[in-house]
Amino acid sequence: MPVIAASEIHGLASTDDKQLKTALGQWLDNPPRRIDRLILQCLLAAAPLKPQVRSNCGLYLASAHPARATMGALLEAVCVQHKQPKPFEFVNSVSNAAGFHIAQQLGINGPNLFIGAGEQVWAQLQALANLDLQDGLIEQALLLVCDERGDFCVQALLLEGAVSGAYTNSFAELSVGIKVMQLHLE
Repeated sequence: MPVIAASEIHGLASTDDKQLKTALGQWLDNPPRRIDRLILQCLLAAAPLKPQVRSNCGLYLASAHPARATMGALLEAVCVQHKQPKPFEFVNSVSNAAGFHIAQQLGINGPNLFIGAGEQVWAQLQALANLDLQDGLIEQALLLVCDERGDFCVQALLLEGAVSGAYTNSFAELSVGIKVMQLHLE
């Protein structure tokens, strides 16, 4: 799977949503409203790749968990306070909410999949994308991994073409020879 574009976003855990929205504004004319931190971070990593993304691209996103604040508020309201969830919390608690917004903003019409990130996340995303590439369902695959353990990092790769053989389990190895668009938020 030849990588044709890559981006990597780093930020401090203390980076607030307003700072993320401001940074996103440089890439998107009309960023979505009422989105949570996971969606903001993933959009920020995907948006710089928009010029190279075709509409028949597949989207494969991984994170260890959905947005913590959104899930915490939802569980607090429903399980502890026995209230109905707020629409914002309910809609954004669905794991593929981030994928929906990325696909909408980048004009992606291909498959859209969210998985839980484990130790072999890059190999798993490549395997899933490769199946759709081999079947001719898509011409490109956009892979994103969001890591929010402590400070956050979101990495995105845009791939073209199926491969046979072993998969690489490292963003660094996958992006060798590609100019990676870097953004560091403080």
